[in-house]
Amino acid sequence: MFARVSAYQADEDSERLMEAFQDTIGPLQQVEGFSHAYFMVDADTGRAVSMTIWESEAAMAASEAGGEERRRRRSEISGASVDSVD
Repeated sequence: MFARVSAYQADEDSERLMEAFQDTIGPLQQVEGFSHAYFMVDADTGRAVSMTIWESEAAMAASEAGGEERRRRRSEISGASVDSVD
């Protein structure tokens, strides 16, 4: 198993960031090698972290192009910024 962790900062409504994650999880489930994902939000600070779990390093690497688009979409919908991707 391999994981990609992305950190976000929501300046205003962290609830919108949670909704944006839920909107993008459906297409993610169609990506070959995807196992599951977690999303956590601290409503007090607006900090959020997503973790996607992959069956192999190759599957995780192959998903990166779509991952960039999903992060961009989450940011646009929620008004949050992406702090890091590891």
